[in-house]
Amino acid sequence: MHLSRSPFGPTVEVQVAAAFARQVDATDLHAAAAAVLVSEGQVDGEITLVVTDDAQVRELNARYRGVDSATDVLAFPARGPEKRLVEPQEAAKYLGDVIIAYPRASAQAEAAAHPVANELRLLVVHGTLHLLGYGHATPEEEAAMWARQEEILAGLKRSIKEQETPQMKSKWRSDLPTSFGYALAGLRHVLRTQRNARIHLIIALLAITLATVLRLSLVEWAILALTIGFVFVAEMFNSVAEAAVDALTQRFHPLAKTAKDIAAGAVIFAAIISVIVGLLLFGPRLWALWQGVR
Repeated sequence: MHLSRSPFGPTVEVQVAAAFARQVDATDLHAAAAAVLVSEGQVDGEITLVVTDDAQVRELNARYRGVDSATDVLAFPARGPEKRLVEPQEAAKYLGDVIIAYPRASAQAEAAAHPVANELRLLVVHGTLHLLGYGHATPEEEAAMWARQEEILAGLKRSIKEQETPQMKSKWRSDLPTSFGYALAGLRHVLRTQRNARIHLIIALLAITLATVLRLSLVEWAILALTIGFVFVAEMFNSVAEAAVDALTQRFHPLAKTAKDIAAGAVIFAAIISVIVGLLLFGPRLWALWQGVR
C-alpha cells in the first residue's frame, strides 16, 4: 500500500494486490491521480486506487454495474449511485475509488507495444476523470474526455522527462535488450492473435524446407528470405493499422474501414507476390524433377 496525505495537495491511497506489488510503481500511480485532481481544481480531494486481478474486477463489475465480465478499469464516484468500495473518513472531500485489473492492463500494454507503466498511468487518469464527472456516453462527451486525458498524460510525460538525469537518458537510449524485448513482444502478439500470420509462418517453413531439398543457390535463398520477410512485414503493419483504428474508435466510420481495407489489401498483394516468386524459384526445379521421374 502507498498512502500520501498532505495539507497542500490531494490525498491518494494506492492499494496494490500482493501478486502485483513488484510490477507496479505505486508512486507513479499516485502522481498520475494527483495530477488529474490538481488540474481539475480538486487540490484537497481524496481518492483510493486499487490494483487487483481480473476476477475481483469482474465481481465488482457484476455486483455494482450488472455487467458480468472483466474490464480494465472501474470508477466508483463517491457522489454517484454506486456503492463505494472503501468508506472514507472525510466524506465531504472523498471523490471515490478507481479499481484497475493488472492482468488486463498488462495484456493491453503488450498489444499496444508499450510499457505496462504507461498503460497503468492511462487507466489511472481515465478512471480519475470518471470520478470527476467525465464520461463517454455520447460522441461529444467522449471527445471532451479524450482531449482532457491526452492533455494530462502529455503533462505527465513532460514531467517525467524533466526528472530524467543525463545518466538515466543515456541508459534508456542504449538499453538495446529492452528494445528487442518490445519487438519480440510485438511479434509474439501478431503470431498469437492473427490467424493469417500463423498460416504465413507455416508456409514459410514449408518453403524453407523445400528450398533446402532443392538446394537453391545463395542468390535464390536471398530472394526467398526477402519474400518471406516482405509478407510478414505486411501482415504486421496490417495488425498495427487494425489496433490503431480500434484504439481511436469502436464505432463504424468509413475512413476507419478504408484504412483497414487498404492494410488488408497490402497483405493480399504481398501474398500474391510471394506466390509468383515461389513459382519462379521452385517451378523449374520441380518440373525438371517431374520430367526425370517420368
